[in-house]
Amino acid sequence: MTHLEHLGLLNLLKRLAEGIVAVVGPHCEVVVHDFSDLEHSVVVVEGNVSGRKPGAPVPDIGFVPSELERDISDQLNYRIQLDSQELRSSTIWVRDDDGKPLGAVCININFSGLLQARSILDHYTQPARENSNLVVSDTLAKNLDELIEHTVSAFLHQNKIPSVEKMTQSDKQRCMEEIEKKGLFKLRGAAQRLADVLNVSRASIYNYRVRIRDGEPLTTSKSKNQKKGKS
Repeated sequence: MTHLEHLGLLNLLKRLAEGIVAVVGPHCEVVVHDFSDLEHSVVVVEGNVSGRKPGAPVPDIGFVPSELERDISDQLNYRIQLDSQELRSSTIWVRDDDGKPLGAVCININFSGLLQARSILDHYTQPARENSNLVVSDTLAKNLDELIEHTVSAFLHQNKIPSVEKMTQSDKQRCMEEIEKKGLFKLRGAAQRLADVLNVSRASIYNYRVRIRDGEPLTTSKSKNQKKGKS
């Protein structure tokens, strides 16, 4: 009978190992050692990181009980280089009532796949993480109506005009000038949609455009409180 069986711990440690691997995932391995037979110290293996099976020997001389002091601390979160893989590991000693190590529970996690995935993500997200001095304003409009509405709203905001109803004839002309500069009139239906938003006739839109192209001075309204309606 092994040390762990004698203490009634083997079944408990096996179930604990199964539970850890079930939670952490397939990149985790839990190995239970029993020091009663150093050449075959591995009695439980859950997961598959190192490729070991029950009956494998202790990994190194540091596991030999005569080399272990009674007050040696558990070894937590250390690194193991296994070929091209890097593991994160912890070793928890199993002791008798006198504190003598009789076995060990070793948890090994292979982060190589995660590190590779992080490297790929870092590569493809690098442009998004770099700061740029170039800032572009865009409406990201879903359709023509939204594009025209966004453009008019931006003009109102920039000129501190509370609403379309408060726009003077001059305001509307300057708004059309901005839209002309942006090239939005090249879009089919833009003139009619703008006429609807500004509450003017389509003929007024074309008249404004002709005057803008010809460089004629914009006519200012006599009062900002002019009567609402088609202009």
